[in-house]
Amino acid sequence: MLKFATLPVKYAPKRKLIGFAMPQWKTKLGEFDHPDVLSWINNLYQEKTFKTPKDFNEAYDSGLTEVLFWRNKPMVISKEDLANFEEEFNEGAFDEVKAAVQKALTKMKAALETGEKVIFVY
Repeated sequence: MLKFATLPVKYAPKRKLIGFAMPQWKTKLGEFDHPDVLSWINNLYQEKTFKTPKDFNEAYDSGLTEVLFWRNKPMVISKEDLANFEEEFNEGAFDEVKAAVQKALTKMKAALETGEKVIFVY
């Protein structure tokens, strides 16, 4: 189960954007267990964690499976990540949970527009 949430910018992590200490004051935006949403988060995590395909292949070959997949580590979602999520949604992904994803996307965009919130997934 993955959950999207926001927190005020002043409490957001400054350097460690994956696996940071979880804040207690957060506003939940949506909760999903759909395989397509989980897959999208896994791909995003791998893009952020491994800068090159070579880095990913080395981790894969060394058997570090706990590093290869997201596994509910808190991770900041950037504006670009949100735009990518929305683009995939508009192209027909996540159809089985369309209403829930649309509702979460609306909340996420509103939170980012204020400039006072950071979105993360945990």
